[in-house]
Amino acid sequence: MSFKETLIRKKDAYYKSGFNYSFIKKQKAIDQKFIGNSSIHDLDMVVYGYSVGYKKLYKPFLPRIIDWISEGIDNNECFGSLAFHQNNLNSALAFATWINTGVNDVELWKKSLKWREELYGNEDYSKGMSRDDKEIFALSLLHYIQAQEYEKAIKLYQSVKGDKLLKLNKNMSGYRLAYAYCLHFYENKFTVEQLEKAAKPFLEKRLQMLYSMGRPTEMLYWLKMVCDAREKEYTPEEVIYSFYEYISEEEKPEFVKELLAGKVEKKSFFSFLKW
Repeated sequence: MSFKETLIRKKDAYYKSGFNYSFIKKQKAIDQKFIGNSSIHDLDMVVYGYSVGYKKLYKPFLPRIIDWISEGIDNNECFGSLAFHQNNLNSALAFATWINTGVNDVELWKKSLKWREELYGNEDYSKGMSRDDKEIFALSLLHYIQAQEYEKAIKLYQSVKGDKLLKLNKNMSGYRLAYAYCLHFYENKFTVEQLEKAAKPFLEKRLQMLYSMGRPTEMLYWLKMVCDAREKEYTPEEVIYSFYEYISEEEKPEFVKELLAGKVEKKSFFSFLKW
């Protein structure tokens, strides 16, 4: 299946007559044994809904998602590893709050960092890094960026990879790219243009993979970082739409092009009449 077809199917599935909207609408607290974990998945559905132009349909679920995630945090909900699950809950709460209010709550991110540091703070990479290790390492740096703890991110990177001068190129790994943005935010190193040129090849592959594999909220770490570095102020909806900057024109369905152009569907007067 082409990525264009994936986007079209997402649009159909997340419309108000589709299965996903019906599912999230019928969710009830009494049915949830792990209420926080359930809401993490609901947040993914909200991000997908936003991505295909259904903000009005999915935004009303955010207060419930925030309440349920908060309940999971307050109750020390454990789904497998406590630190792993609480890291996920606290990160999801920070993203859900930002999507709902448009304000990045740095304190929420700092609270979530405590769990992430407990989970991954003593990793030994002396014998090299596996593919999973590299993903975790990059996400840790991205997490620090959202908490505006740039100095800690830089120290973490250098403790693992050394303080060798970083050079940008078109073959950047995720953790090197995150480190480059840390240097930009903390030391004003590299221009936005230089960073985006280096980031594009990586993000074109990474973001499409995350979207296709059911990990849309994880995309927000990358998209928000890139948008935060730009001079323009972005709404959460605009940050999510920036995903399409990394999708080729051939893979964009017509509805995506209309979303990006800011077009609103216009109905004739007669379309409102019931015959």
